[in-house]
Amino acid sequence: MIESYKKALKDYYEIQKEDDQIRSLLNPTPAGLREILILKMKEELDSSDKKIIEDFFDVPFAELTLNKLRSETDKFKALANFLKEKSGGSDLRRLEMVALILDFKQRPYRKFEKHYSKISEVEDIVDNQKTNFDSEEPNVESSNNEVEKPEIEEVVDKEIVTIEAEVNTPKVIGSSEEVSIQKRKNVPLKKIGIIGIVSVIIGFSLFLNFKTWTTKDCMVWKGDKYEAVDCTETINSFAETTLPKDDKLIKEFRKMKVDSKTSFFDKKGNPKIWYIKNPNGILEFYNQPGLQPETGKTLKPISRYIIQEYVLNEKK
Repeated sequence: MIESYKKALKDYYEIQKEDDQIRSLLNPTPAGLREILILKMKEELDSSDKKIIEDFFDVPFAELTLNKLRSETDKFKALANFLKEKSGGSDLRRLEMVALILDFKQRPYRKFEKHYSKISEVEDIVDNQKTNFDSEEPNVESSNNEVEKPEIEEVVDKEIVTIEAEVNTPKVIGSSEEVSIQKRKNVPLKKIGIIGIVSVIIGFSLFLNFKTWTTKDCMVWKGDKYEAVDCTETINSFAETTLPKDDKLIKEFRKMKVDSKTSFFDKKGNPKIWYIKNPNGILEFYNQPGLQPETGKTLKPISRYIIQEYVLNEKK
């Protein structure tokens, strides 16, 4: 559970550091984190936040002075390394202080633990429903409630017998020499005919592909998916940002809406949804890893914290 708390803090930090009010944390330093805490201590703190501070400094809250705080700057070094991902410490006192400095809403840890349990319950329900649905395999039955079996094997067998009969019992035209001469005449003609048909098909396919390459060899993002376009196409009186055509992205990559019924993880706990904050500050969700189509920023795998704060709580 501690690992989930760490992951939630890092996810929260990655999202919030893009906002103006937290730009000082783009490159966190021990002194910078200390000053943020000093500013917070000038506000009215609740009992849980005071307890976090007391545990971190191992001093009663009422006895903490400005000089005392500034003499303990080294204590903030581990916090800065955590945010820079230079360390993955699991000391709960330090994690709680990070949560306080970042103003992480689901602090302290015991509060986060309750929310985490709720998310796990929702995921279990969704996964069980999906498993039950996948386990149902429809059977095709006849009117006599018997499973119909394809008759293609019987037909194929008959065709094979017929072909073998034709090959083994050729029709007698005249003498055996006349039959051999007739076969030699027919074989080249058949080969030429087959080669001609194949050539026409290949030529037509190449023509269609060439036409596609020269007309729709780029793609643009439209709404929730990529669409193939002519590289010189102008849309809405200005040239859209175009990318080289990628058939896999066009076919599979989608922006999607999520809710409490969405299956966010597979049975092994791997993410099935990725997210990013768009230029308007709103979280977007996608069905695959990759880049945000408008900004080019790398999508991030979904986490339990993001599900809780931006899906279950509908904090969009």
